[in-house]
Amino acid sequence: MKKLYKFRLYPSDLIEKKMIFVLDSCRILYNMQLEYEKQIYFLDQRYANRTELNNLIPDWKIIEPNIRKVHSQVLQNVSDRLHKAFEGFFRRTKSGEKAGFPRFKNRDRCVSFSYVQSGFKLEGGKLKLSKVGEINICLHRDIKGKVKTLTIEKTRTNKWYACFSVEQAQPIEQKRKGACVGIDIGLNHFYADSEGNKICAPEYLRKSEQKVVLLQKHHSRKKKGSLNRAKLRLKIAKLHEKVANQRLDFLHKQARKLADNYAYVAVEQLHIENMVKNHCLAKSISDASWYKFLHILSYKVEETGGQIVRVNAKGTSQYCICGNKVEKSLAVRVHKCNKCGLRMDRDVMSAILIKAIAFDKHTVGTTGINACGDATSAHPEIVAQIASLKQEA
Repeated sequence: MKKLYKFRLYPSDLIEKKMIFVLDSCRILYNMQLEYEKQIYFLDQRYANRTELNNLIPDWKIIEPNIRKVHSQVLQNVSDRLHKAFEGFFRRTKSGEKAGFPRFKNRDRCVSFSYVQSGFKLEGGKLKLSKVGEINICLHRDIKGKVKTLTIEKTRTNKWYACFSVEQAQPIEQKRKGACVGIDIGLNHFYADSEGNKICAPEYLRKSEQKVVLLQKHHSRKKKGSLNRAKLRLKIAKLHEKVANQRLDFLHKQARKLADNYAYVAVEQLHIENMVKNHCLAKSISDASWYKFLHILSYKVEETGGQIVRVNAKGTSQYCICGNKVEKSLAVRVHKCNKCGLRMDRDVMSAILIKAIAFDKHTVGTTGINACGDATSAHPEIVAQIASLKQEA
């Protein structure tokens, strides 16, 4: 299992200057390699591999002597990044997708450098970097496993972080049998589960939107290159960073709650890239961060011995558990069945159907939702759940 440990760094002024120097050297080498790649591409329609780029580093050290002051592993990682950029470019070109040619990097786009396998050491509560020095690090938890790479990252708010990529083999906990749940992700509620629980969407970006608009308005009126413009840019970056941290904290807590309580979690198989093309909902979908939540939930459930079940949930909001079709627009938030008389929140009903589709062998793979009428016979807990919900209604 691969995990990432991220810790805050507190470098001195001298060490920070050295790290900025490493970033500038990596940027210069990247741009020199990209110029070489461009010449090869326009002549032979190919790109140089990692070995070819690494073999040319001694020649580039002669052209740019400052590169010699950077650790060799960091320079080789620059070659690896450029190679991956061209791999992605040619892959997208062959598949007919929109492919942007790799671009030259300025200071704002070069924000990290990596040590692969060697060149770093944790000792005495400090991080030692080769050709940089000792840095104070906040180790708020123990690193479990074998460290493979270390990435030093600088944020737009001028904060430094150390990201350790770790390989670990840990025993998987055995979950209790029969603990399964279905969840329906939405905008009115962040998600609703098949047990009737509804989690409100926090909407962190929406709540901070007025502050962002006001700061951006002041920022646009400042003279380019002035100190006041730079101060406002930093304020805007800090506000966006706060929103991102609030959202990430919320996603981790909700995913952990589901992972601890259930062995199997059924979720919708969403095509989020297509959904954000709807300009009326794009901002709300991005603010909810569905893709990030499903990614976090996936690895948290798996590392506790559970499993994520993805189902095609198309049409689940238009059917009842009895199999009757109940058409309703997106504005209608309450499910009312004129056949069985069931009345409940539409998101909860969708979550119940998602659970039935995922864990009933009779309904998995069927083309229609009407097969859910047979799901209740295979799931007595769903029948009992529906009965209790009817009584509460």
